[in-house]
Amino acid sequence: MTEQPAACPPYPWEPFNPIRAWNAFWGLVGDRDDTRYVFAFFRAVNGQSMGNIFERFVACEFGQSQIEDRTRFADKLLDRKTLESYGPGTFAAAYLKYLDSENLDPLGVHTAAVENAPELYAQLERDYPEFAAMTYTFHLAHDLHHVLTGYGRDPLGEALLLTFNGNQNGTRGSRLLGMFAGLRIRSEIWQWPVGRMMSNARHMAREARDFMTVDLTDYLHLPLEEARERLQVRPDPLYRQVRDEWTGPEPVTAKA
Repeated sequence: MTEQPAACPPYPWEPFNPIRAWNAFWGLVGDRDDTRYVFAFFRAVNGQSMGNIFERFVACEFGQSQIEDRTRFADKLLDRKTLESYGPGTFAAAYLKYLDSENLDPLGVHTAAVENAPELYAQLERDYPEFAAMTYTFHLAHDLHHVLTGYGRDPLGEALLLTFNGNQNGTRGSRLLGMFAGLRIRSEIWQWPVGRMMSNARHMAREARDFMTVDLTDYLHLPLEEARERLQVRPDPLYRQVRDEWTGPEPVTAKA
């Protein structure tokens, strides 16, 4: 009887590498805008923790639609004319304001990921197309997550969004990087109640609908607060208060 070759696993993973993760984290401390360190950290620690989120993605209707044609999600985010037509006060208006204020491209997160590891993403497209569709979707949704949660791109906001995402989707990389960044921020600015804000982010993640199984672009036409209500997202007022009242230097950055 001829032995059948082993089936290709549904998603790639790498063994946990604490040294690589430690080096990536301190690289990010030195330059928080260098996304190479973020992706390096994730690759070093995620391991098989991506399995659960991947299973949820491929099992839901939205995930299957992305696997069949991922361009539909991207096209909605790139269609500025339609987004502007929804009017002021909408989720779409807040999204466009966020992109413009930060000089961001809707495809920017994914582009940075591919540029950081072109061979890996070529392998994903070739051998793991369903997993590639999931990572592409998650990258494009990152800025939508910022708008819905109310967390900004400041170091504290990024750490809290990582905490939110990691606790909602179960990925080890987001949880650990959020925790490490929070501890680093707490060591620099003791006045900030970082622990309480991280606890609030975890609570928000438990209460919110599963972002990986929902087409967030279906809510762009709604008033922002209505979109949040339907998605069961309640931004943390403590984070907003801290950011509005703080006049000192930003943490976790070596840049001026």
